Amino acid sequence: MVTAIRWWWRQPDHFEWLSAFLHVRRMATMTRGVVVAVTSCLAVVPLVILLGSAPPASPLQRTLSVVAGLGGLAGTALWLHHFPTKTQSIAFSVAASFSIACAVLAQSDPLTAILGCTTFASISGYIALFHTPALMVGNLFVVIAVTAVPAARLVDTDGYVRTIAAAAVVLIGNIAVPYGVQIIVHTLGVDLLKADRDPLTGLYNRRAFLRRTAALAAANGEGSLLIAMIDLDRFKRLNDTHGHGHGDRALAAVGRALRDHAPRGSVIGRAGGEEFLVAVDLGDADPRAVGHGLCRAVEVLPFATTASVGTTCVPIAEIPAGDDAQDAITELIAAADAAMYEAKRNGGNQTRHRDRKIAGHGRTPRRRMWSSTTQRWEALPGPRPVDHRHRRRDSGRFASW
Repeated sequence: MVTAIRWWWRQPDHFEWLSAFLHVRRMATMTRGVVVAVTSCLAVVPLVILLGSAPPASPLQRTLSVVAGLGGLAGTALWLHHFPTKTQSIAFSVAASFSIACAVLAQSDPLTAILGCTTFASISGYIALFHTPALMVGNLFVVIAVTAVPAARLVDTDGYVRTIAAAAVVLIGNIAVPYGVQIIVHTLGVDLLKADRDPLTGLYNRRAFLRRTAALAAANGEGSLLIAMIDLDRFKRLNDTHGHGHGDRALAAVGRALRDHAPRGSVIGRAGGEEFLVAVDLGDADPRAVGHGLCRAVEVLPFATTASVGTTCVPIAEIPAGDDAQDAITELIAAADAAMYEAKRNGGNQTRHRDRKIAGHGRTPRRRMWSSTTQRWEALPGPRPVDHRHRRRDSGRFASW
């Protein structure tokens, strides 16, 4: 039992992977709409009560009602403006819990106040969906403390039985909802990790890398997207000399090195064999410096292999939205791959960079038609620009992307 609790307590924050999943599945806008609808309703209630026939009696209670309403409206404005960052989401959770507490403590009737505590279940479920068990437990303590205030008053008028029944409804809702949500999220997360991860290195597989990179581009309207292709030098010789077990350990070590040395916020994947991919919002950084850092991270490993690194980048604004984003990213991968081969031809253990413009950007958009078979918009056949210098190699290497 203690082991299970310790394991549950150490679960990481779900916000990053779940928000990326929602963006990729095109459910982020719907999620924002639901949060805005619920938060705005909760914000309006304490403000409407002020105008009702039985408003809060004391100046303190009226002030608490105003604070509750304003806090809810602030949360509504945040979600209306954009999908929040993790820090903003945590601040939203704390502010929402505080606002509900203010609304409950503003009620003159203790039974109404206790029943108002059931609205904590909405923010409890949100925290369980996106954030850590520590924040869940902290919110539960707030629920218990706030519920205890009207419960103490209700005992004097309605007795212990009715008070315990009302408080039990509140606690059941604020325990069953968030913990049920977290079980679902954990199960979903485990399944997604199994589907999206390379089993040897723990990095994203090729399909997941494309999805995550598309989500990264969609979440950042400015800056530049860098794609780096990393290929290990003389890896076949390492396998032939020391065995495939040694080669697997080298691949796992390279995966760890890339996680440790890639810029913060990078999407890192294993393209297959001894090839790896890194995508990151470059900001103002030098793409050549990023490539050199990745090359150096592999060079210092205690294995008889180095890396050839090719990089390319484009402004994120040039990457189309929707289904075309993955096609554009595939073009960037091909460009980074060509740069990587240039580094390899020059002896390896070095980097090369190629600037790249997304084909078709700024031109007439592709013609598309609705397919009754696939139930989606499909591009009509038409001419496609080809880089003849690398046509055979690129088409062969990336046919599966």
